Amino acid sequence: MKILIDNSGYELKNHGDLAMLVVIASRFHQRYPDAQIQILTVNPTRLKEIIPYAIPIDIDGRKLWSYAWNIIGAVHKIFPLSMHYWLQQQEALFKIKYSNISRRWIERRLRQRNYKVEQMSAFLDVVQQADIVIASGGGYITDSFEGLACNVLQTLALAQSYHKPTAMFGQGLGPVDSKKISFWAGQVLPKLHSLSLREGIYSKKFALESGRELEEIKVTGDDAIGLAYSMKPKNLGRKIGVNLRLASYSGVGNEALERFSFILEEVGKRIGAELCAVPISFHEGDSDYSSLQKILTSKQIKNREQLDTPEKIIQQVGECRIVVTGSYHAGVFALSQGVSVVAIVASNYYRHKFDGLAQQFEVGCQVVDRMAINFNDDLKTAIYKAWEDADLMRPSLLEKAIEQVSLSEEVFNKFADICHK
Repeated sequence: MKILIDNSGYELKNHGDLAMLVVIASRFHQRYPDAQIQILTVNPTRLKEIIPYAIPIDIDGRKLWSYAWNIIGAVHKIFPLSMHYWLQQQEALFKIKYSNISRRWIERRLRQRNYKVEQMSAFLDVVQQADIVIASGGGYITDSFEGLACNVLQTLALAQSYHKPTAMFGQGLGPVDSKKISFWAGQVLPKLHSLSLREGIYSKKFALESGRELEEIKVTGDDAIGLAYSMKPKNLGRKIGVNLRLASYSGVGNEALERFSFILEEVGKRIGAELCAVPISFHEGDSDYSSLQKILTSKQIKNREQLDTPEKIIQQVGECRIVVTGSYHAGVFALSQGVSVVAIVASNYYRHKFDGLAQQFEVGCQVVDRMAINFNDDLKTAIYKAWEDADLMRPSLLEKAIEQVSLSEEVFNKFADICHK
């Protein structure tokens, strides 16, 4: 059996994406120990370090297949610009519906232009020969990641054209205004054999708008919960975990650094708690590690080698009593271990994430709006409350973690049963 897993982080530098990928790959590996677990990546060495049994699949071949005007070429120029979006859609649909004919035509055209088509052919072979094609969890079906979202959805659409069982697990869907994403979601989501969501406030609405039937939508929580819960400490720690995401999609920029540093130092001294870094992203463009280096001391942030796997980050979170975070998976890793969270939001993207996460756990996750006039006071108040109530919140948080893990495993097992028939 061959199982192809698309995912949300091909460079494998985001520990939240990695944790979800590890969990879903592990489930397939346990269910089908002799299966080939194929995973799309640009970093095969890193993949083998994290998931030794995985088979890396290069994504460069998909890039060639996805080029616009691969079929009609320069003919598109005779049409007005107002028609180009529609033409691209029709070309992409043609490639999927008539993939074998399209493949031969595109290979011929690319060879004439001196492209090496072997990688594209290899990618198409992987999809066609797979027995199962799935997308692991993530928050990539959103405007900020339009290119990735469309690529993942089109890969699933191609697999569906070959009549492969397809699924998307642990998804956070939206916010979406992009016509391209909405179009491909409408093509793919109704045909999935399984769709599970990590929250039900926003993602369920988008799934319904995309044509998915209500009874076919399951809200299971984030797939990384199982990994974090399995590593929970016996008792709460005494540290304040800190995460800060500076990125276009987070709404937090460099001007916030000094402000956060001052507030955290003040509350840390008043409580008598040590601050510690819990970075999630190590990407150059949105590195939590780089941001935290600017507001924490070298004593409060470990070196990269000490934080280079999801498990190491989860263990660091487990040393905390509370976590103050601007990125989603630091919150997931905390709540799943019974550690209360203060979440800072400054964009709709993160409001969707944290509102949904707060609803899933019901208690222990306070969402603070960075754009509020009284943000400084609101944040301090939330931190003091989280610290004071942490012991009281923990049993409920752990109970909710167990519930979500159970739901996630149930949905996976039902999908695996379908694939086994």
